[in-house]
Amino acid sequence: MLTRFDGALHWVVRLVWLNTCWIGLTAAGGIVLGLGPATFAALEVAQRWMHGERDLAVGRTMWQQFRRGWRLTNAVTLLVLALCGSLAATWWLSRGLPPLPAALTQGPVLLALLLMVALMPHLLWIAGRDVDGAPPRLAVVFTAALAIGVGRPLLTLSLLIPLIAWPLVLIASGWPGLLPVCGISVPLVAAAWCLRRTFP
Repeated sequence: MLTRFDGALHWVVRLVWLNTCWIGLTAAGGIVLGLGPATFAALEVAQRWMHGERDLAVGRTMWQQFRRGWRLTNAVTLLVLALCGSLAATWWLSRGLPPLPAALTQGPVLLALLLMVALMPHLLWIAGRDVDGAPPRLAVVFTAALAIGVGRPLLTLSLLIPLIAWPLVLIASGWPGLLPVCGISVPLVAAAWCLRRTFP
């Protein structure tokens, strides 16, 4: 019983520290240029935990991964923001068109948005996989993410649901103050667990 409690306490400390480092690195990158690399770094740490590396120096490891993935993850993040922004703007502007042109515009836009939702959960973990000893190219990351997102819908849902549901659970249960403490670390560890189960 005491061993289980001690193990649970260690996990709580890991989750809080992972979340703290994620916030620090996101802020260090000016939020927009820090969000992608910080999330990438936190996911890499969580994946290492799932592979049995429990005694990682989280801060140092995240900083190394943050620097390693800076260019690629920022390119991925900024491209996703640009695509989603343009699709949302197209959808909004199409509302002022006559019915037939509006329908012809909104159908492809809706399909494109659904495809974006399917590929987004996979972008950062694919960006962390080396291809022939080097980071994958941007086009490879998006192509692979789309193929896995559509081809493995259960995995896609398993990655999306914790990311959406966990903050909502904290807010609904009256504990929104825990969001800065474990709002991102819990979904990322859940994602790492799902990836470990899917790709052992």
